[in-house]
Amino acid sequence: MWFKNLRVFRLAEPFTMTAEALDEALESNSFNPCGKMDMSRYGWVSPLGPDGQTLTHSANGYIAIAAKKQEKILPAGVIKEQLDEKVRAIRAEEGRPVGRKERDGMKDEIIFTLLPQAFTKSSIDFAYIDTRNDQIVVNASSATRAEDMLSALREALGSLRVVPLTPKDPAIQVMTHWVREHELATDFELGDECELNASSDERVIRCKKLDLHDDQVRQHIETGMYVNKLAIQWKEAISCIIDDQFTFKRVKFADELLERAGDRAPETLAEQFDAEFAIMTLELSAFIRAAIDAFGGESTDTLVSEATDL
Repeated sequence: MWFKNLRVFRLAEPFTMTAEALDEALESNSFNPCGKMDMSRYGWVSPLGPDGQTLTHSANGYIAIAAKKQEKILPAGVIKEQLDEKVRAIRAEEGRPVGRKERDGMKDEIIFTLLPQAFTKSSIDFAYIDTRNDQIVVNASSATRAEDMLSALREALGSLRVVPLTPKDPAIQVMTHWVREHELATDFELGDECELNASSDERVIRCKKLDLHDDQVRQHIETGMYVNKLAIQWKEAISCIIDDQFTFKRVKFADELLERAGDRAPETLAEQFDAEFAIMTLELSAFIRAAIDAFGGESTDTLVSEATDL
């Protein structure tokens, strides 16, 4: 269950609810599959997998949660084909054009007819609440998916005031300095990938599998370009891409960490999850602290002025 993407949020106030109490709160919004006429369903599932008995899992002050989204698959091409056939039939039989409002109504009827026959696709997003550091870490590649989970959590709890974890020094400024000056914070090293953007035009340069100490990269920065995304390594334990929003993507953990979880010889999926979760959360907690320190510390202005119920 190793997280691949990190979107970190600061809680406006300490999270004092126990894992057991949170489990009860989530129960009323647990996942139910799509009915015949549902386009989609969203709800909480056990982070331990299909055999899990609870909607939370806790270890060392970290509480894991998981939400499942199920959607009906209705290809736009199929809907369009049936709609075009109906429009042609009306024109042929009644000799009149079909207006936009009528087309929209016909389209709704087609969707209504196809829904019960549609296949479904499902996805599960994971997150954990760090009660020690008052953070929520969501494993989501997009802001929308993270916001969906936070919104569902707020609905279950009644209130959830959070803001994205924001450093004092803008991510673009720090990353550009690292690449230009080759001066990184302690324990951080440049990876082999970055994305450069120009402030004066729409130029974008993507560097992959490249030595970022190369003078060509610095020359681009000297012409006014800045680093928008940057591959880094931390303590040879975690590698990832940091972007301008201070989110962490394509997170990879060192083989040593993966092997350490396997050394516990888990016999079930639940035991495997527990072993991986315990190691992962401790490592990520240290990494997130190091990252925020490397970017000048945490900004408190955003927390005071923008913390809202999401």
